[in-house]
Amino acid sequence: MRRSAVLPALLALVLPLAAQTQQPAYQEKVDVNVVLLDAIVTDAQGHQILGLGKDDFVVKENGVEQPLESVDYFTNRRLLDAREENAPFKVERVREDRYFVFFFDKPNDPGVLFDELNRARDAARRFIDKRMLATDRVAIAGHDGRLKIYSDFTSDKKQLQRALDEALRFGPGLKSGGSTDAPSILRTIDSGSMVNHSGTVYEALDLLGDALRPIRARKNLVLFSPGVLDPTEMVKAGMAVSRSPFLDPALQSLNAANVSVYPIQLQRDVDLTPAIHQRLNEFAQATGGRYFEFNTSFEPALTQIDNTNNGYYLLSYRTKHGASDAGFQKVSVSVRNQPKLRVNARAGYSYGG
Repeated sequence: MRRSAVLPALLALVLPLAAQTQQPAYQEKVDVNVVLLDAIVTDAQGHQILGLGKDDFVVKENGVEQPLESVDYFTNRRLLDAREENAPFKVERVREDRYFVFFFDKPNDPGVLFDELNRARDAARRFIDKRMLATDRVAIAGHDGRLKIYSDFTSDKKQLQRALDEALRFGPGLKSGGSTDAPSILRTIDSGSMVNHSGTVYEALDLLGDALRPIRARKNLVLFSPGVLDPTEMVKAGMAVSRSPFLDPALQSLNAANVSVYPIQLQRDVDLTPAIHQRLNEFAQATGGRYFEFNTSFEPALTQIDNTNNGYYLLSYRTKHGASDAGFQKVSVSVRNQPKLRVNARAGYSYGG
C-alpha cells in the first residue's frame, strides 16, 4: 500500500555550527507538511451548515489543537441560488465534479441475497437516471471472491446501466482501462493483485483505495454489504474481538486516497448482532462517511449521500514529523462550541514511507 496523504511543503534542515574547532551536533531532519482535510458539517436533520470560517473549526492531533491556515468552501451549483459573489455564504470555488463508486459486496453464492442485491442495483440505477449530474463521474465495482471493476469512471449513463447489470450477473469485470486523459481506476490498479490478492473485502478496498489515490478530488464509495467480517477475526458474544491484518491497511489506503465510505446494509431484516454492523460502521466513521444501518428502501440513503456531497469545507494546517518517520496520524475535527453539529471528516492521514 502506498502511503502519505499529506503534501510536503518544506524540508527544514538544521544548519551546522560554523566554528571549525567544534564538532557538528546531531541534526535531525524534519518534514513540515501541509495537511488537507475535507469536512462536511450538517445539523441533526442532515442539512449542510454554511458560512463557517477557520475560527469555527477545532482540529486536534493527539489531543492538541492545531492552528488552521485556511478553511475554504467548495460546492456545486445545487447550493447556490445566485452568482457565487452574491451568495449568502462565502464560496471559495464552485467545483462541479463529484466522484462516486458503487461497490457491491456479494456472497460467492449468487442465490444468497438475490432479491436484496437486485433492489440495490435498481436503487443505483434510479440514482444514475435521476440524481446524477452531467459533471458527475461514476464507477461500478464489486467483490465476489475477488475485486472486479464493471465500469471505470464515466458520465455515460447507458454504460453505467450495463455495468450494473453485469455486476448482478457476477460477470468477470473489465481488465483494461479507457482513455489516457480521463480519471481512471483501471489505468492505475495493479491487475495482478486484483486477481490474486483481493480475496477479502478488506484487501479489495485496500487495492481500490490505492487505485483511486491519483485522482485529486474527494471520492465517495457507496458500499452495499450484508456486513464485513474476515474469517481470521474472532467473534465473542456477537462482537468481533480481534482485527484482520488487512483491516487497518484498507482504512489507511482509503484515507490516503480521500475516499469517504458510505456503507448501506443490504439485509432487510437485519438483527442487532454487533459483528454484522461493526466493520461497516468503522469504515464510515474512519473515512468521514455514514453507515445506513436499517433500510426498507435504499433510495433515502442514496438521496442523503447525494445531498451531503453537494459541498464541503477544505481545511489546511501544517504539521511536523521526523523525516525518517512513517505512520498514520489520527485527527479529530469538530465545530467550536457546537456539539450538536455533525462533522464528517476522515479520521487521519498517512505520512512518510
